[in-house]
Amino acid sequence: MKKRGMSAFGVVLIILIFVLAGLIVMGIVLYSSSKEKDYTEIYSERNASGNFVNPAASLTNEEAIAAFDESFVYYLLVNIKAYNLHEPLASSDTPKIELYIGEDIFNAEVKDGEIDVNGGEIEGEDIIIRTSKEEAVEMTREKNYIKSSFENGKSSIELVSGKTELFSKGYLKLYTELTGKSFTGSAIKRFFS
Repeated sequence: MKKRGMSAFGVVLIILIFVLAGLIVMGIVLYSSSKEKDYTEIYSERNASGNFVNPAASLTNEEAIAAFDESFVYYLLVNIKAYNLHEPLASSDTPKIELYIGEDIFNAEVKDGEIDVNGGEIEGEDIIIRTSKEEAVEMTREKNYIKSSFENGKSSIELVSGKTELFSKGYLKLYTELTGKSFTGSAIKRFFS
């Protein structure tokens, strides 16, 4: 009696089909993430028209720290271009950020370029940003200070969601601009070595 089974050619063909399908899916994801909408021009127009005002502008540092609320968090998130975060391809899972500013907790959700900031924790946060009120006030005053605050360890980002999800929502660019590092670097190095 002859045993029927799959030939070596059949096994190789099936493996090639799976590899090809994986490459196609990866290509679609990379292509869609490179075509993300940039809301920078819209926010620049809002700033130029006076619709977007720094809440710390006319306050001393002490007054700004005492008055620190959602408007400061919103201004800080606009300065780091969190408005460019987006939902992943074929998903309605919006980007969610939790912020620990001194003793206070805030949260933000980004939908179609609009940042909604509230007090308290948020379920399903993608990242957590931690800093002091003094640092946050300084970051609202001086946009160029933001990166050095993260690089010097005075502020930090904790990645809560998986790297694939963070990448698909646009966090890679934000994380790289704030920290000068890439959260995908080691994974890419391992894949290609």
